Amino acid sequence: MLRVSQRRRATRATALAAAVGVAASLFLMPLPATAERSQEPPAADGPQDLATTRPIDTDGVDPVLDGAPVDTTPAIRAVEDDLSEAAAAQSQTTLRWIAAEQKRAELAARAGQAGQLAAQADALFQIALLDQAVKERRLGEREIVEAELRAVLDDRLDELRHLAATLFATAPEDRYAVLGSIDDITEADRRSALRDRGSDLQVRRVARARGPWSKAHEARLTTKRQVAAARAATEKRAAAAKKAAEERDHADQVVRDADAIVVAAVRANEDAKAATQEVLARRRTARLGGEVSGLDLPLVALHAYWRASALAPCRIPWWVIAGIGRVESGHGSAHGSSLTAEGDTTVHILGIPLDGRPGVAAIGDTDGGRLDDDARWDRAVGPMQFIPGTWNRWAADGNADLKPDPHNIYDAAGAAARYLCFSRGDLLTEAAIRGALLAYNQSVPYGTKVLAEGGRYRDALDLPDLPASRTENTADTGN
Repeated sequence: MLRVSQRRRATRATALAAAVGVAASLFLMPLPATAERSQEPPAADGPQDLATTRPIDTDGVDPVLDGAPVDTTPAIRAVEDDLSEAAAAQSQTTLRWIAAEQKRAELAARAGQAGQLAAQADALFQIALLDQAVKERRLGEREIVEAELRAVLDDRLDELRHLAATLFATAPEDRYAVLGSIDDITEADRRSALRDRGSDLQVRRVARARGPWSKAHEARLTTKRQVAAARAATEKRAAAAKKAAEERDHADQVVRDADAIVVAAVRANEDAKAATQEVLARRRTARLGGEVSGLDLPLVALHAYWRASALAPCRIPWWVIAGIGRVESGHGSAHGSSLTAEGDTTVHILGIPLDGRPGVAAIGDTDGGRLDDDARWDRAVGPMQFIPGTWNRWAADGNADLKPDPHNIYDAAGAAARYLCFSRGDLLTEAAIRGALLAYNQSVPYGTKVLAEGGRYRDALDLPDLPASRTENTADTGN
């Protein structure tokens, strides 16, 4: 039995990828499964796109693009130096952003306190205004009472003055009344007594009127002093409220300025992040031109097999596809070819003409020589050696460039995975894999060699058998 993905260790991200804080998740997702498949391939409806993202995207940490060990080249060293600088710049902008956010939070807290103080000062000012209004109203009432009592007192005083004037006018007659008869003297005495009594009564009336007025007068003066104090308190509260409002407005402006600094810091961080992503994409491209350390395996081919496993309609280990690529074309190196960073072969890898010679099937031309450069007989083409008729049924767009091409390792590996999965469940056991390989090439030794080569890559690389997007899906899927 083959070892399934549960026995593999977690994938590693490189130190440079971790430095830029890239999320550790694959950007490749499997296609949804479709109906149960029959044993015979259906008529082709044209190539189908298996991917919607480019293989050199920078969404998340890719265990192959970022984690697989690759022999260093000058191009890789140069771009990794650039990535170190970009990551450091992004780190600095991130720290400035954090500092700006912290400063803004502090200023916002102060602004909140200033707003509370301004509200409290305004409340005290309003209370002072109300107290002043109450005292002024009371002063007005007491001024009215005092005025009324003063009017009464003035009336009594006028009466007293009138009485005094009358007494003064009659005083000469009374002075000589004693020279008359006894009766006249008695009458004079009586008039004098009456005048004295009238004077006393009037004086007492004035005294009775003066008492309430005096109290009202003192009350008014007291209230007047209270009004003066209330006005002074109101002025003081108004000044305090004005100052608090100014401090609040200043604090609010400071917060707005801090907001602008945060926005600028965020923009700078986004620019630095974009620059880092651009360098990361260049680093991935540079790495794709290198060889996996210690193995006869270009990184671009490994990534194509990994991607094909992630996009396959069933669960199939990446190393099985890698074993096919090794046996069929040496990962695109047959006939003096090699793989570009985009996955294209530098020369078209073509098999022998399928002309019916001994041990060879006879398959006449089906593509007009478009794929195999042979208008008479079909030939196996590309790094995964598809004959044109099979390619037309299972063509894949593994690199999402909208041009399925059997001479591209991404497209060819994707088509191989689709073909192996046809009318089968998950390929997670040796028996299931051997059965699928017999459909690819009706030779038991061929399957044994594919498993041996693929197992060598599996044991040498710290990768799970299946990409994370496939290990989470336990359902049996179809195409």
